[in-house]
Amino acid sequence: MRFTRAKDEGYSLVEMLIVMALFAMLMTMVFSILIQLTYQARDELARARSVEQARLGISQIDRQVRSGNLIKDPALDGVAESGVAPYYSMRIFTQEGGAQRCAQWRVITPTGQSYGNLEFRSWDVNYPAGDVTDWFVVAQNSVEAPTAGTPDPNDPTSWPPFWIDTSINTGTKAQNIRVTLRMRDPEIDSDTAVVVSTVVTGRNTVFGYSDTECDTIPPV
Repeated sequence: MRFTRAKDEGYSLVEMLIVMALFAMLMTMVFSILIQLTYQARDELARARSVEQARLGISQIDRQVRSGNLIKDPALDGVAESGVAPYYSMRIFTQEGGAQRCAQWRVITPTGQSYGNLEFRSWDVNYPAGDVTDWFVVAQNSVEAPTAGTPDPNDPTSWPPFWIDTSINTGTKAQNIRVTLRMRDPEIDSDTAVVVSTVVTGRNTVFGYSDTECDTIPPV
């Protein structure tokens, strides 16, 4: 009886091409998923940074407002008083830390820029005597409210950075100041801003402080 040896056969060219095509398709899918996950992670980090920036600014504002003896109406602070439009600035006569000072916050977007900053400065209550600090940036990458004009308590898109929310009754002379910061990190893919909004209550003349405190404003 004669035995024949089986021939050693490999893949044909067509089979190799099919395998390579399937492998390429699989790798394309894997890399697409990895890229998508990378973008999602970057987007989430950018959003987290935006929220952190907003909360940092609001926490500082909250401390000063709660220690405030007088809060000026943000509707009355315009370009002459702050360098920005009404509702984008707020002045406070505060005694945070026991020291009486005038403090001013503003959200300003430089001309030609898409993003702005939350800025802060303060000055001696006896100005022009005493010191005045420069504006310094507290939070970056702010954007403006989608709609402008008089704030509507029932329309969050109309809420500017600072306004007196009279829809919430305090029962005293104290005022509820609604602070709304819209932040959008440049690395966020979507056009949607991260919005952080809160209401802080200042006692505002409850103890009889003069309405004219901090009326003398350093040049903006």
